[in-house]
Amino acid sequence: MASAKETDLNPDTFIGLTFPLRKGQQGFFNSSKTSLEQSTHNVRNLLLTLPGERVGQPTFGSNLKAMIFEQMDEELPGRVEEEIRTSVETWLPYIEVHEVSVLTDDGDENKLFVDVRFSTSLDRDKENSVMLNFETGPG
Repeated sequence: MASAKETDLNPDTFIGLTFPLRKGQQGFFNSSKTSLEQSTHNVRNLLLTLPGERVGQPTFGSNLKAMIFEQMDEELPGRVEEEIRTSVETWLPYIEVHEVSVLTDDGDENKLFVDVRFSTSLDRDKENSVMLNFETGPG
C-alpha cells in the first residue's frame, strides 16, 4: 500500500471529490489530486455545513452560518475563530489551523469574510487557506 506522500506524487491517483460537485473530465465528478487540495475542500465543506444537515452524522458541521446573523461587535471574531477551531479539531483532526482572520466590509455591515490558514499532518510545511464570504442582507 502506498503512503499518503506517494499517493500525492502519483499523477494518476485521485484523492477525493472537489466541491461544489461538478461533472469531471475523468469520471462523474471533478476530483482532487493531492491531500492538501482535498483538505481545502474538506475544510470548506465542514464549515459551510450546519449540524443536522448531513444524513447519518447529525453533529457534523459548524454553527458558522448561524453566527453571521449575530450582532457584529468586537467579540464576534473571537467567537467565529473558536467555532472554526472546535469544528476542525473535532471532525478533521489531521488539519492544524494556524490562523483565522475575520474581516468585515466597512462599507457594508451585511458582509463578513473569514480566512482560515492551515496545514495538514502529512506536510506541516505546506500551508493553504480557505476564504469564506458571507452576506447576510441584500448587499
